[in-house]
Amino acid sequence: MCAAKFRILLISTLFFSLSLASCGGSSGYVVPDQPVAAKPAANTPKVPDVYTDHRGEHVKTGQHFRLAAKPIAVDGPNLVIELVKVDWQTMTAPSGKELREASASLVLRRGQDSRQVMIPQKDEKVAMGARIQVLDAGEDYNRQRMTYEPWVELQVDAAAE
Repeated sequence: MCAAKFRILLISTLFFSLSLASCGGSSGYVVPDQPVAAKPAANTPKVPDVYTDHRGEHVKTGQHFRLAAKPIAVDGPNLVIELVKVDWQTMTAPSGKELREASASLVLRRGQDSRQVMIPQKDEKVAMGARIQVLDAGEDYNRQRMTYEPWVELQVDAAAE
């Protein structure tokens, strides 16, 4: 029994001394200094621009176009126009005839700026460097969705604010 304990003690002592020599002992060679590679300059994040990032339809200034569910980019004033909703005002004339007039609620985006405007039918407004004319507005009934989907016919011209 003593011989077995002595062998275990001898083996563990040898193992311990070998591990100390390999970890902390001098092995006789020197590692040359490696030049540290310069880190590449951090890329500055791209500033988001709604107009340049727009992948949908583009129209030119002075063109009549119909805007519905998808935003449209206008070349010239470089803005993106989105239709939010069409509001209806109902008036009763003295003759008893009912008159309905629509107003388009639009969101205009340029760069990181955004502005919401309400323009009555057959009227115009100057905003974000563009003159926006609402030529006509309305809603079409979608039988599949059973909803009324708004639309607006616009003409956009470049103008100073």
